[in-house]
Amino acid sequence: MMQQMGCFKTVAASLADKTKSYLATQAGIDVTGMHAVTDDVDHLKLRHASAVIGVGGSVGMLIAFSFSQRMVDALYERLTAGIEIPADQQSAYREAVVTEIANVIIGNCTADFASNGECVSLTPPVLLEDTKSICRMKDARFGTVAMDTPYGPFDIHMVGPRNMFDSQLNYEKVRNDHAAA
Repeated sequence: MMQQMGCFKTVAASLADKTKSYLATQAGIDVTGMHAVTDDVDHLKLRHASAVIGVGGSVGMLIAFSFSQRMVDALYERLTAGIEIPADQQSAYREAVVTEIANVIIGNCTADFASNGECVSLTPPVLLEDTKSICRMKDARFGTVAMDTPYGPFDIHMVGPRNMFDSQLNYEKVRNDHAAA
């Protein structure tokens, strides 16, 4: 598990760095504030629209990008500027903007996530709209990078099995009898 990644903070730092870069270069939106939340909570509060992607390999967690309505509107306007979208397809394009942003950012993080050249698998993004929260299962741990922009807040949530983390959300090393061979 994440032998070279080291800890939750490294995963969060990669996500934060790639997100800030993507928003600035692709949407012209600056991140004006950011902080990590690693409280052991029972529910992750979700915003208006969230894209959830499973990340395999040594990361082994779900990552959800959760956007406020105002942020979704700003991203949609900026990323579809100059494209004529029929009224009956605008909802589908809004959904595509949210899921594609998460997909591209996590894809950009895979080189940071790969350990010893291993492959990092990704699930297709799943869109959750107007879902209020994600309940913590018995063995799960949550971590969040909360970001602020001029267009409202958004969060990057990380959900992993409890046995992957110590009490400070640092990755626990998994003993592998085959690793020594």
